[in-house]
Amino acid sequence: MHALRDERGAGSALGLGVVAVTVALLLLLLPLAVALQGRQLAANAADAAALAAADTAMGAVPGEPCGNAGRVAAAGGAELLDCRLEGAVATVLVARAVLGGAARAAATAGPEGAGRG
Repeated sequence: MHALRDERGAGSALGLGVVAVTVALLLLLLPLAVALQGRQLAANAADAAALAAADTAMGAVPGEPCGNAGRVAAAGGAELLDCRLEGAVATVLVARAVLGGAARAAATAGPEGAGRG
């Protein structure tokens, strides 16, 4: 009977240990997940901005290509850092704030086969 008293509460201690390890893993993985999501959102904004610039350069959308790209990037939560046109092919670079830093992404869009050597 004395041996049973020594093990009393061992399950509670084990349960607390499991919970502590789970919380620690979540705290370590959460910033990584947020950073990966920010990178994907930056890539989405870059894709949309490049398409907007290329559509404008081809005359499908009125306005100035890089101006439209900047507005579309901003709508996606990103800032347009660079916009270059070679004919109807647009290449953009955007940045999106993530965890005190910035996730950058580039994209190119234009007519099929145009400007791609």
